[in-house]
Amino acid sequence: MKKTVAVLLALIMLLSLTACGAKSMAPAEDMAYDRFDAPAAEAAPMEPMEDGWYDAVTEESVEMEVSMEEPAPDPGSGNSASATTQTMAEKIIYSASLSMESTEFDRTVATIDTLISTYGGYIQSSTINGDTVYNNDGTTEVINRRAWYTISIPTEHFETFLTESGNAGNVTSTYRNAENITSSYTDTEARLDSLRTQEERLMVMMEQTGDLESLIALEARLAEVTYEIESYQRQLNNWDRRIAYSTVDIELWEVNVYTPTVPVTRTFGEKLADAFADGWRYFVRGVQNFILWFAESLPALVVWAIIITAAVLLIRKLRKVRLSRKVGKKPQTDSSKTTDDEFPR
Repeated sequence: MKKTVAVLLALIMLLSLTACGAKSMAPAEDMAYDRFDAPAAEAAPMEPMEDGWYDAVTEESVEMEVSMEEPAPDPGSGNSASATTQTMAEKIIYSASLSMESTEFDRTVATIDTLISTYGGYIQSSTINGDTVYNNDGTTEVINRRAWYTISIPTEHFETFLTESGNAGNVTSTYRNAENITSSYTDTEARLDSLRTQEERLMVMMEQTGDLESLIALEARLAEVTYEIESYQRQLNNWDRRIAYSTVDIELWEVNVYTPTVPVTRTFGEKLADAFADGWRYFVRGVQNFILWFAESLPALVVWAIIITAAVLLIRKLRKVRLSRKVGKKPQTDSSKTTDDEFPR
């Protein structure tokens, strides 16, 4: 009996332990069932996006987006940063300006025009003027001419064009500038890509919506996005043109003698010789100018000499006639009075 009772007690304890284990496992199974087989939860609340529109954002979607992103580079390793720098194309806008002199103005202008055509550039604007001199012989002459150019040259020929243009005259000043717009360019590209994505989404939403009020709002937003896309695209096109073609401003002056670009040291004898040469040149030029003036004025001087001589002769003749009239006129005497004086009564 004792053995039978002990066996029964052991069976009862074993059954109780099995029941407890099954009971402890039930919540886990229920949780698994609830997690995978439970109906979908209610829609998540709408949260504002960057562009002012709304989209449903849930924790699961955020986790999926984060998991799909590429892993961030290790800050301690410089390989990824160097690779990014090497693959990134630098966006640089080059420009320059030259101030030049030329003793052969026409030849220098022709050389600049030839260089522009040779290197595939074009003239944005140009101006040529000078001082007009009216000569005594009735002719006119333009002196001290000046030219201003604004030229676009392909960037690959930028340095060569500057060098050869400077060789066409005497360069008195040079200015160069390189504007790096890589950061602004990439930011604009990113913004443009974002706007294009918004445009596609708005078009899809317009096809799916059946509400008139929502359709009007979507069309208004689509018009704004389209305008921004066009604006950013124009900015990128303008940058591309300025990157591909560098700008060169040239100022050209006509001179008789070049301005020294380096200090010149002269001895006293050289200065004296230059002063004597300048004095003799000014004297010869003065004599030549006087001779030219006299030759130009000679016809007028001859005419005035004839007029003055004729006037003097006429005046002298009139004086002689007047004097002859005064001498030929005698004073009249009273005959009766003379008789009385001679023969008194």
